[in-house]
Amino acid sequence: MARIRSIKPELPQSESMGNVSRDARLTFIQLWTLADDEGRLRGNSRMLASLLFPYDDGEDGHALTTAKDVERWLVELEREGCIVRYQIDGAAYMQICNWLIHQKIDKPSKSKIPPFDESSRILAKPREVSSEEGIKDQGEEGKGEDQFVERRGASHDVDVVKTIFEYWQKIMVSPRAQLDDKRKKAIKTALKLYEPRQLCEAILGCSKSDFHMARGEYLGQQKHNGLGLIFRDADHIDKFIGLASKQATGPESIEQRNARILAELMAEDATSAIDPDVIDVDMEEVEHAS
Repeated sequence: MARIRSIKPELPQSESMGNVSRDARLTFIQLWTLADDEGRLRGNSRMLASLLFPYDDGEDGHALTTAKDVERWLVELEREGCIVRYQIDGAAYMQICNWLIHQKIDKPSKSKIPPFDESSRILAKPREVSSEEGIKDQGEEGKGEDQFVERRGASHDVDVVKTIFEYWQKIMVSPRAQLDDKRKKAIKTALKLYEPRQLCEAILGCSKSDFHMARGEYLGQQKHNGLGLIFRDADHIDKFIGLASKQATGPESIEQRNARILAELMAEDATSAIDPDVIDVDMEEVEHAS
Protein backbone atom coordinates (compact mmCIF):
# COMPACT_ATOMS: atom_id res chain seq x y z
CA MET A 1 0.00 0.00 0.00
CA ALA A 2 1.37 3.40 -1.03
CA ARG A 3 1.88 5.98 1.71
CA ILE A 4 2.14 9.76 1.91
CA ARG A 5 5.72 10.83 2.63
CA SER A 6 7.52 14.15 2.92
CA ILE A 7 10.50 15.50 0.98
CA LYS A 8 12.96 17.80 2.72
CA PRO A 9 13.74 20.97 0.71
CA GLU A 10 17.49 20.41 1.08
CA LEU A 11 17.35 16.99 -0.63
CA PRO A 12 18.49 18.36 -4.03
CA GLN A 13 21.64 19.76 -2.36
CA SER A 14 22.55 16.40 -0.81
CA GLU A 15 25.96 15.20 -1.95
CA SER A 16 24.74 11.63 -2.32
CA MET A 17 21.95 12.81 -4.65
CA GLY A 18 24.50 14.72 -6.69
CA ASN A 19 26.42 11.49 -7.26
CA VAL A 20 23.52 9.60 -8.88
CA SER A 21 21.56 10.08 -12.08
CA ARG A 22 18.24 11.93 -12.34
CA ASP A 23 16.38 8.67 -12.77
CA ALA A 24 17.99 7.25 -9.64
CA ARG A 25 16.94 10.35 -7.67
CA LEU A 26 13.34 9.99 -8.83
CA THR A 27 13.41 6.29 -8.01
CA PHE A 28 14.75 7.00 -4.52
CA ILE A 29 11.95 9.46 -3.74
CA GLN A 30 9.28 7.13 -5.12
CA LEU A 31 10.61 4.23 -3.04
CA TRP A 32 9.57 6.14 0.07
CA THR A 33 5.91 5.82 -0.92
CA LEU A 34 6.23 2.03 -0.94
CA ALA A 35 8.29 1.71 2.23
CA ASP A 36 6.58 0.83 5.49
CA ASP A 37 6.95 2.87 8.67
CA GLU A 38 10.36 1.31 9.37
CA GLY A 39 11.67 2.10 5.88
CA ARG A 40 11.45 -1.44 4.48
CA LEU A 41 9.88 -2.67 1.25
CA ARG A 42 9.95 -5.48 -1.29
CA GLY A 43 12.98 -5.19 -3.56
CA ASN A 44 12.16 -7.07 -6.77
CA SER A 45 13.22 -4.86 -9.70
CA ARG A 46 10.47 -6.09 -12.04
CA MET A 47 7.79 -5.41 -9.45
CA LEU A 48 9.23 -1.97 -8.68
CA ALA A 49 9.32 -1.06 -12.39
CA SER A 50 5.56 -1.75 -12.69
CA LEU A 51 4.68 0.06 -9.44
CA LEU A 52 6.91 3.12 -9.78
CA PHE A 53 6.72 3.63 -13.56
CA PRO A 54 3.33 2.19 -14.60
CA TYR A 55 2.99 4.35 -17.72
CA ASP A 56 6.52 3.83 -19.03
CA ASP A 57 5.50 1.01 -21.35
CA GLY A 58 7.02 2.37 -24.55
CA GLU A 59 3.59 2.86 -26.11
CA ASP A 60 2.02 6.07 -27.46
CA GLY A 61 5.22 8.04 -27.14
CA HIS A 62 5.89 7.06 -23.52
CA ALA A 63 9.36 6.10 -22.36
CA LEU A 64 10.11 2.45 -21.71
CA THR A 65 11.28 1.59 -18.21
CA THR A 66 12.35 -2.01 -17.70
CA ALA A 67 13.43 -4.05 -14.70
CA LYS A 68 17.02 -3.65 -15.93
CA ASP A 69 16.64 0.13 -15.78
CA VAL A 70 15.35 0.00 -12.21
CA GLU A 71 18.13 -2.41 -11.26
CA ARG A 72 20.73 0.02 -12.60
CA TRP A 73 19.26 2.90 -10.57
CA LEU A 74 19.09 0.78 -7.44
CA VAL A 75 22.78 -0.06 -7.85
CA GLU A 76 23.54 3.67 -7.97
CA LEU A 77 21.54 4.30 -4.81
CA GLU A 78 23.11 1.41 -2.95
CA ARG A 79 26.58 2.57 -3.94
CA GLU A 80 25.86 5.92 -2.28
CA GLY A 81 24.51 4.33 0.90
CA CYS A 82 20.93 5.46 0.24
CA ILE A 83 19.51 1.92 0.37
CA VAL A 84 20.54 -1.57 1.41
CA ARG A 85 19.22 -4.58 -0.50
CA TYR A 86 19.00 -8.02 1.03
CA GLN A 87 17.45 -11.42 0.48
CA ILE A 88 15.76 -13.73 2.96
CA ASP A 89 14.30 -17.13 2.04
CA GLY A 90 14.55 -16.26 -1.65
CA ALA A 91 12.58 -13.00 -1.36
CA ALA A 92 14.23 -9.66 -2.18
CA TYR A 93 13.84 -6.77 0.26
CA MET A 94 15.17 -3.27 0.69
CA GLN A 95 15.90 -0.93 3.61
CA ILE A 96 15.93 2.84 3.13
CA CYS A 97 19.01 4.03 5.00
CA ASN A 98 18.62 6.77 7.63
CA TRP A 99 14.85 6.38 7.38
CA LEU A 100 14.07 8.40 10.50
CA ILE A 101 16.16 11.23 9.10
CA HIS A 102 14.08 11.34 5.92
CA GLN A 103 10.70 10.88 7.61
CA LYS A 104 9.05 11.75 10.89
CA ILE A 105 6.30 9.24 11.65
CA ASP A 106 4.06 10.01 14.61
CA LYS A 107 2.43 6.61 15.13
CA PRO A 108 4.58 4.04 13.32
CA SER A 109 3.22 0.58 12.57
CA LYS A 110 5.48 -2.41 13.13
CA SER A 111 7.04 -3.72 9.94
CA LYS A 112 5.93 -7.09 8.59
CA ILE A 113 9.13 -7.33 6.54
CA PRO A 114 12.12 -9.07 8.16
CA PRO A 115 14.93 -6.68 9.11
CA PHE A 116 18.23 -6.43 7.29
CA ASP A 117 21.08 -8.61 8.45
CA GLU A 118 24.61 -8.29 7.09
CA SER A 119 24.63 -11.95 6.09
CA SER A 120 21.58 -11.36 3.86
CA ARG A 121 23.05 -8.43 1.91
CA ILE A 122 22.86 -8.64 -1.89
CA LEU A 123 26.27 -7.67 -3.25
CA ALA A 124 26.65 -6.34 -6.78
CA LYS A 125 29.81 -7.19 -8.66
CA PRO A 126 32.00 -4.08 -9.14
CA ARG A 127 32.50 -4.88 -12.85
CA GLU A 128 28.74 -5.03 -13.41
CA VAL A 129 28.20 -1.70 -11.70
CA SER A 130 30.93 -0.07 -13.78
CA SER A 131 29.61 -1.50 -17.04
CA GLU A 132 26.00 -0.47 -16.51
CA GLU A 133 26.83 3.06 -15.46
CA GLY A 134 29.39 3.65 -18.16
CA ILE A 135 32.21 4.40 -15.71
CA LYS A 136 35.44 3.88 -17.60
CA ASP A 137 37.85 3.60 -14.72
CA GLN A 138 37.28 2.23 -11.24
CA GLY A 139 40.95 2.38 -10.31
CA GLU A 140 43.38 -0.49 -10.16
CA GLU A 141 42.00 -3.94 -10.82
CA GLY A 142 40.64 -5.62 -7.74
CA LYS A 143 39.93 -2.38 -5.85
CA GLY A 144 36.34 -1.83 -6.95
CA GLU A 145 34.87 -3.07 -3.68
CA ASP A 146 37.26 -0.90 -1.64
CA GLN A 147 36.20 2.17 -3.59
CA PHE A 148 32.56 1.29 -2.90
CA VAL A 149 33.22 1.33 0.83
CA GLU A 150 35.26 4.53 0.68
CA ARG A 151 32.60 6.44 -1.25
CA ARG A 152 29.95 5.47 1.23
CA GLY A 153 32.20 6.53 4.08
CA ALA A 154 32.93 9.91 2.51
CA SER A 155 29.24 10.61 2.01
CA HIS A 156 28.63 9.45 5.58
CA ASP A 157 31.03 12.04 7.01
CA VAL A 158 29.73 14.91 4.90
CA ASP A 159 25.99 14.34 5.01
CA VAL A 160 25.01 12.21 7.98
CA VAL A 161 26.44 14.40 10.76
CA LYS A 162 24.63 17.42 9.38
CA THR A 163 21.42 15.50 8.80
CA ILE A 164 21.36 14.07 12.32
CA PHE A 165 21.89 17.58 13.67
CA GLU A 166 19.03 18.90 11.52
CA TYR A 167 16.81 16.09 12.77
CA TRP A 168 17.64 17.11 16.34
CA GLN A 169 16.90 20.75 15.47
CA LYS A 170 13.52 19.76 14.09
CA ILE A 171 12.53 17.45 16.94
CA MET A 172 13.67 19.92 19.63
CA VAL A 173 12.27 22.92 17.74
CA SER A 174 15.64 24.69 17.89
CA PRO A 175 16.11 26.38 14.50
CA ARG A 176 18.66 28.88 15.86
CA ALA A 177 21.06 26.23 17.15
CA GLN A 178 24.38 25.94 15.30
CA LEU A 179 26.35 22.85 14.33
CA ASP A 180 29.52 23.80 16.18
CA ASP A 181 32.62 21.66 16.74
CA LYS A 182 31.31 20.36 20.07
CA ARG A 183 28.12 19.03 18.52
CA LYS A 184 29.97 17.63 15.51
CA LYS A 185 32.29 15.72 17.84
CA ALA A 186 29.36 14.34 19.86
CA ILE A 187 27.64 13.05 16.72
CA LYS A 188 30.79 11.60 15.14
CA THR A 189 31.75 9.83 18.36
CA ALA A 190 28.27 8.30 18.66
CA LEU A 191 28.38 7.17 15.01
CA LYS A 192 31.35 4.94 15.82
CA LEU A 193 29.05 2.70 17.87
CA TYR A 194 25.55 3.32 16.51
CA GLU A 195 23.76 3.57 13.18
CA PRO A 196 22.28 6.97 12.22
CA ARG A 197 18.80 5.45 12.60
CA GLN A 198 19.55 4.55 16.21
CA LEU A 199 20.87 8.01 17.01
CA CYS A 200 17.69 9.53 15.62
CA GLU A 201 15.71 7.17 17.82
CA ALA A 202 17.70 8.40 20.82
CA ILE A 203 16.89 12.01 19.92
CA LEU A 204 13.23 11.08 19.57
CA GLY A 205 13.34 9.28 22.92
CA CYS A 206 14.73 12.36 24.67
CA SER A 207 11.88 14.43 23.21
CA LYS A 208 9.39 12.06 24.87
CA SER A 209 10.85 12.55 28.35
CA ASP A 210 8.96 15.14 30.39
CA PHE A 211 11.99 15.65 32.61
CA HIS A 212 14.47 16.29 29.80
CA MET A 213 12.00 18.51 27.92
CA ALA A 214 10.82 20.36 31.07
CA ARG A 215 7.18 19.45 30.57
CA GLY A 216 4.36 18.45 32.88
CA GLU A 217 5.44 18.50 36.51
CA TYR A 218 8.87 19.78 35.40
CA LEU A 219 7.45 22.77 33.51
CA GLY A 220 9.58 25.87 33.98
CA GLN A 221 12.70 23.92 34.95
CA GLN A 222 15.89 23.69 32.92
CA LYS A 223 15.81 21.50 29.81
CA HIS A 224 18.31 18.66 29.42
CA ASN A 225 17.95 17.94 25.71
CA GLY A 226 21.35 18.79 24.26
CA LEU A 227 23.24 16.51 21.90
CA GLY A 228 26.15 16.38 24.33
CA LEU A 229 23.90 14.78 26.90
CA ILE A 230 21.91 12.50 24.58
CA PHE A 231 25.11 11.09 23.01
CA ARG A 232 27.26 11.31 26.16
CA ASP A 233 27.89 7.56 26.28
CA ALA A 234 26.33 4.22 25.38
CA ASP A 235 24.22 4.11 28.54
CA HIS A 236 22.58 7.44 27.72
CA ILE A 237 22.01 6.52 24.07
CA ASP A 238 20.51 3.14 24.98
CA LYS A 239 18.25 4.74 27.58
CA PHE A 240 16.90 7.30 25.12
CA ILE A 241 16.43 4.67 22.41
CA GLY A 242 14.28 2.78 24.91
CA LEU A 243 12.19 5.88 25.53
CA ALA A 244 11.58 6.31 21.79
CA SER A 245 9.29 3.26 21.76
CA LYS A 246 7.11 4.64 24.53
CA GLN A 247 3.96 6.57 23.82
CA ALA A 248 4.16 10.28 24.52
CA THR A 249 2.19 11.50 27.50
CA GLY A 250 0.00 13.50 25.14
CA PRO A 251 -0.04 16.95 23.59
CA GLU A 252 0.51 20.02 25.74
CA SER A 253 -2.58 21.76 26.98
CA ILE A 254 -3.05 25.41 26.04
CA GLU A 255 -2.05 26.40 29.54
CA GLN A 256 1.11 24.28 29.41
CA ARG A 257 2.06 25.63 26.01
CA ASN A 258 1.57 29.25 27.10
CA ALA A 259 3.58 28.65 30.27
CA ARG A 260 6.38 26.99 28.31
CA ILE A 261 6.56 29.82 25.77
CA LEU A 262 6.55 32.40 28.54
CA ALA A 263 9.36 30.59 30.39
CA GLU A 264 11.42 30.39 27.20
CA LEU A 265 10.90 34.08 26.42
CA MET A 266 11.94 35.00 29.95
CA ALA A 267 15.03 32.85 29.66
CA GLU A 268 15.85 34.45 26.33
CA ASP A 269 15.61 37.94 27.78
CA ALA A 270 17.82 36.96 30.70
CA THR A 271 20.54 35.31 28.62
CA SER A 272 20.30 36.37 24.98
CA ALA A 273 23.50 34.51 24.07
CA ILE A 274 21.97 31.16 25.01
CA ASP A 275 19.37 29.36 22.95
CA PRO A 276 16.59 28.63 25.48
CA ASP A 277 15.56 25.56 23.53
CA VAL A 278 19.00 23.98 23.73
CA ILE A 279 20.87 23.23 26.93
CA ASP A 280 23.98 21.07 26.69
CA VAL A 281 24.91 20.15 30.23
CA ASP A 282 27.75 18.03 31.57
CA MET A 283 26.33 17.49 35.05
CA GLU A 284 24.58 14.23 35.87
CA GLU A 285 20.86 14.66 35.30
CA VAL A 286 18.32 13.28 37.71
CA GLU A 287 17.12 9.92 36.43
CA HIS A 288 13.55 10.86 35.58
CA ALA A 289 11.76 9.96 32.39
CA SER A 290 8.21 9.72 31.36
